[in-house]
Amino acid sequence: MLEVHLKEDFKSPWFLAVLGLIGVALAGTIWMAVIAGSTSPGLVSEDYYEKGKNYFHEAPKEASGPQWRLNLLVPATPSVDVAQNYRLYVIDEAGEPVSTGKITLYAYRPSDAEADFSVKMVKADAGSFVASVTFPLPGTWDLIAQIEASGKQMNVTKRLFVRD
Repeated sequence: MLEVHLKEDFKSPWFLAVLGLIGVALAGTIWMAVIAGSTSPGLVSEDYYEKGKNYFHEAPKEASGPQWRLNLLVPATPSVDVAQNYRLYVIDEAGEPVSTGKITLYAYRPSDAEADFSVKMVKADAGSFVASVTFPLPGTWDLIAQIEASGKQMNVTKRLFVRD
């Protein structure tokens, strides 16, 4: 009698629909896991999280005496495939604008290392350097403006979101 009842259950369209739904969900989950594992572009660098923690999560260590002041200005709404100016203001420890040095703006995309790029910044005014930047992809980007001058190397960072 029990066997007859089980045979009837397996013929029920509701039971078959629930079984089918569970099977499709399980197959879809396995498929997404396989695709995510095989197509992941990786991270910008092997120690990205350590660098990110240093730049964005830890409070800067205060050094004694006057320090250089760097201020990176970014457009209010960065957009893909639109050239926009990014400006860096630099004041040395004496309070004077810095006019010389090697200044580079690095753009890192945490989700895709192949999209990373760098741009040389040129002097616009005393203590002001500018670069025209065009982002190739939308999403989150980490900017690091680096100046090498007077035997010192200083960085300033910004995280921004680039819209479509």
